[in-house]
Amino acid sequence: MSKEPDIREELLKDEISEEKLEKIREAVKESSDLQNLLRYYNNSLEGKKDEEFYKEHIKKLASKIETREDTEKVDMVKKSRNKSKKGNRKHPTVLRGIVVKEYEGDWIWVEPQSAQKGEYGVRFPNHLSEKDLTVGTEVALNPQNFQIIDVLKKRKDPDFECINTSKTFQDVGGLSEVIQSLRRNVGIQLEEERRKKIEKWGVDLNKSLMLVGPPGTGKTLMVKALANEYDADMFMINGPQLVEKFIGEGAKKVRRLYDQARSSDRPAIVFIDEIDSIAKKRQENRRHGGEEVERTMSQLLSELDGLGNDEGNQNVVSIFATNKPSIIDPAILNRCSAIEVSLPDENAKREILQVHTRKFDIAENVDMWEVVDKLPDEVSGRDIEQIAKQSALSAIYRDDDLSDIEVTMEDFESAIKDLEDGNIGMEKNFLSGENLHEEIFA
Repeated sequence: MSKEPDIREELLKDEISEEKLEKIREAVKESSDLQNLLRYYNNSLEGKKDEEFYKEHIKKLASKIETREDTEKVDMVKKSRNKSKKGNRKHPTVLRGIVVKEYEGDWIWVEPQSAQKGEYGVRFPNHLSEKDLTVGTEVALNPQNFQIIDVLKKRKDPDFECINTSKTFQDVGGLSEVIQSLRRNVGIQLEEERRKKIEKWGVDLNKSLMLVGPPGTGKTLMVKALANEYDADMFMINGPQLVEKFIGEGAKKVRRLYDQARSSDRPAIVFIDEIDSIAKKRQENRRHGGEEVERTMSQLLSELDGLGNDEGNQNVVSIFATNKPSIIDPAILNRCSAIEVSLPDENAKREILQVHTRKFDIAENVDMWEVVDKLPDEVSGRDIEQIAKQSALSAIYRDDDLSDIEVTMEDFESAIKDLEDGNIGMEKNFLSGENLHEEIFA
């Protein structure tokens, strides 16, 4: 049965379903030729009859659709203009700025963080006091005249978030003397009462410390434990992350790192690992990029000397770590106390092994001293941790029945062999033999 009478009825009444209306809209968008529109509709009929009969009605309908679309476009333009008028103002509501000079008479100097760089003298606001507007204070400014509206809370830099750690000195084995030295030189500064007593006695506290030792000896682990034990905030970064190719970027990072630490409400530790990457000895003939590294180091020296940092949390201690002390610039070394973190001796090896196996189910045939005797001479604490992990994995993999599984002497021996073969451990001996590629590791 033909659908022609039904469609004719709809067109004569100027009525059409939303679905068909949408189809005609699309057709009008694609072509302004009404014959194409007519052909589009007639092809949907079972019989192609009376094309002239529908032409006038479709013209009328298409005209209505075009008029409606034009009206919708006008409405959209109006809405867009209104939105633009509301959203794109000539000036933002406020500008963020910073106080750059001390209060002078009725004036105070600010620097807006906007395209209009420079220092501007504005009248001191009546609703704030001198204590509210010290140098370095972030403020909200009127964008028209840079007058101070209010004091802003110091923003936290997401690139230098405080590190949360649950490590304690119980997790560090074989370094009791180093831990004692850290407590005496750094921990005493992180305790408010002891620090005040030292300052009262006129003792000049050394605010920076250098941990020197081979990789894997526990330098980072000890700093994390120190921060946790003394309830201090820890801000950690690796030296290579401060090396930038654009002029001044590395120095800005160092400044932001220390600003974040000084904004902390608690004592803070700034820990820079691999400090040698930004603190190499300065030379006259620098290769390309060396000047930027020196700028970064100069900024670090300024932070260590406390230049221009009289405000904020002054209970900030810097700790650096390196395994290449011979290449570090004397300017850095002269500002730091140094603590050596060496490879473990026999007693320290056993203590480290016990720390990392304290939760294991150990078989009766295991003698820890015998395990220590089988360890390589130049083994680090990290290597011993890897041996403990590998022995546990061997024991768990060996038997499907895990109810009575224990770590045996054979598991430890297998793990030690894996270490010697270079299958586990962080420091692998790639330079054995003729050292053909020594320059890569220099």
